[in-house]
Amino acid sequence: MDSVKRIHEEHLVRLFIIYLCIMAGFALVLSKAFYLEVIKGRSYAELARKQYSREVTLLPARGLIMDRDGRILAQSVLVDSFYADPSKVKNKSRAAVITGKILHLDADAVLKKLDSDRQFVWIKRLVDPDTARKLMQYHFKGIYSLKEYRRFYPDLKLASGVLGFVGIDSRGLAGIELSLDKYLSGIPFSAVIDVDGRNSPIYTGDLTDDTSPSGDSVVTTLDLNVQFILQEALKKAVSEQGAKKGIGIIMNPETGEVLAMAGIPDFNPNVYTDYPLSVFKDTAIENTYEPGSIFKPFVISAALDAGVISQDQKIFCEDGHYKVYNIVIKDAEGDYNMLSIGDILKYSSNIGAAKIGEKLGSSTLYSYLKHFGFGSQTGIELPGESPGILNPVSKWSGVSIDTIPFGQGVSATPIQLVTAMSAIANGGFLLAPQIIKEIRKPDGRVRTFQPVIKRRVISEHTAEIMTDMMIGVVSGGGTGVNAQMNGYTVAGKTGTAQIPDPLTGTYYKNRFISSFLGFVPAHKPKIVMLIMLVDPLKNPYGGTSAAPVFKDVAEKVLPYLGVPSRLNIMAMPSDKPSSVDIEQAQLNGITQTGFVPDFKGKTMRAVLQQAKQAGINNVVLKGSGYAVEQTPRPSTPYLEGPVVVLFSMNPAGHSTAAAVPQPGVQHTRSIKKTVYVGKHDGPNPARATKG
Repeated sequence: MDSVKRIHEEHLVRLFIIYLCIMAGFALVLSKAFYLEVIKGRSYAELARKQYSREVTLLPARGLIMDRDGRILAQSVLVDSFYADPSKVKNKSRAAVITGKILHLDADAVLKKLDSDRQFVWIKRLVDPDTARKLMQYHFKGIYSLKEYRRFYPDLKLASGVLGFVGIDSRGLAGIELSLDKYLSGIPFSAVIDVDGRNSPIYTGDLTDDTSPSGDSVVTTLDLNVQFILQEALKKAVSEQGAKKGIGIIMNPETGEVLAMAGIPDFNPNVYTDYPLSVFKDTAIENTYEPGSIFKPFVISAALDAGVISQDQKIFCEDGHYKVYNIVIKDAEGDYNMLSIGDILKYSSNIGAAKIGEKLGSSTLYSYLKHFGFGSQTGIELPGESPGILNPVSKWSGVSIDTIPFGQGVSATPIQLVTAMSAIANGGFLLAPQIIKEIRKPDGRVRTFQPVIKRRVISEHTAEIMTDMMIGVVSGGGTGVNAQMNGYTVAGKTGTAQIPDPLTGTYYKNRFISSFLGFVPAHKPKIVMLIMLVDPLKNPYGGTSAAPVFKDVAEKVLPYLGVPSRLNIMAMPSDKPSSVDIEQAQLNGITQTGFVPDFKGKTMRAVLQQAKQAGINNVVLKGSGYAVEQTPRPSTPYLEGPVVVLFSMNPAGHSTAAAVPQPGVQHTRSIKKTVYVGKHDGPNPARATKG
């Protein structure tokens, strides 16, 4: 019995020991589970997530940039960006050589990335579609692609100086892209790329959707067609004259809106890395030039407005040679004796201008020029604007009062000159130049920019006198006769300025800036235009090199804008044209050679007839009934290729085709509709009149 009892007790001890071992095992498992799930749970979950997914920061879609009629000037499109997981790339040397060759990268630099111990490295971002397809054909394991937004400029070089461009990080680096970057750029966002057990992306398509953040869209004051006309004419003039640069600006003097702004040489912002840094400078607002004789209208305006001269007064012009201190002022156009104020402008007498400056006096002259905007930034919404140089009177030399009136010893930007001339054209008001018309939020809200009147510079009466004098410059015998136009009266001024030599402190004898600054129609101006050629080799005189360009551009722009010429109105059958007749004359002006007409709502026969009038013979007609859609768009400069017109039986011209983003209601704005109180902010308030 004792032995049995002892055996039983031994079994119980063994069972208890086994029980303790089992319980200890359970405790160990539970503690390990607690450690893994609770203490290390988050870190292990993150590690697991990294094994089946990748998180990358992607660039949002920047907002559109459009012209005043909603035509797209810049947009963001989805393209492929390539990245790699170096641990998955097998033959790294071969992959680096082929990838580098296709993507135009250094093979050693690619290999260095593929040798990285990281699991995600960018190879190249924002690759064009053709190049991306070539690389994808190799199906390299470990090299993948995803979609990102790349900036695209459909009109290539058109308005490139104004638009600017963006860098690889989708941030603006020049032009409107830079100055309005805070509006255009959206908010960068993170995207997770899921991968399978072999670390290959499960989804490599478009990682964006309708909820992805995007930037505001910007509607500019530019008109795509006016820009095209100006830029092409300027490019031709630079080539023919052998000039270093060409600059042109067209502004609406009643609103300050810039319709076109061009600089030659230009560049293609789609491939901006192919160009030197010097070409990116917007010469219309960043560069300053001694204006030469196109400065005379502002000095004469000041003298007339201040009452120190009268329009009928004559001034002795010293027979072409006028010695002041240690310099001799000469008249390039002739040895004049007595000249009226109008003739001083018409024949561009430097001596006459100098003597007007003397009558005006340093302080008054300086005050008027400041009120015209010289020596200060205009505030246009573009980066890098220069204020120009207009030194205070305390820093003037003994001859400054004589040289500044004909544009020496002072410098100005082209945008300052156009803005100041607009003040004469609109009756005396200085407006802020405007390049932005609207900013549109993604949620549909719109911020509209209205014209800003800074101050009255001269009286309306003075502006009228100056207009008549500048008409004389373009009439027979004046220096600007080459700007004369059939059917339109032009008011303007030529300029031929010597280029300063920074090494000697004097002027080059054979280097000039040729310019023409004016407005048309003279008494109801719709455009103010500056044409400037820097260092033309063929012909240095503004009247023979820049003035013809002004004429060429204006003859195309005015009919396009619907401004009827006297010839159109005179050709009407009625002695007193009706409003309907005038409207028809405007329509006739728009249908001009070189531009695609608006065919919407017309029959096939009418389309063919109007196309023929516009000089377009290659027209493809699809469907039947009335025209509802067309390619290219109306008023687009016709270059080459067919014009395709779609027809429908719906006479209203409605179409279900997707529409290009269009602006909202267009607001016609005019200074003439603004109520003024006759306040004169210039140096001589006593001579103010109601605007």
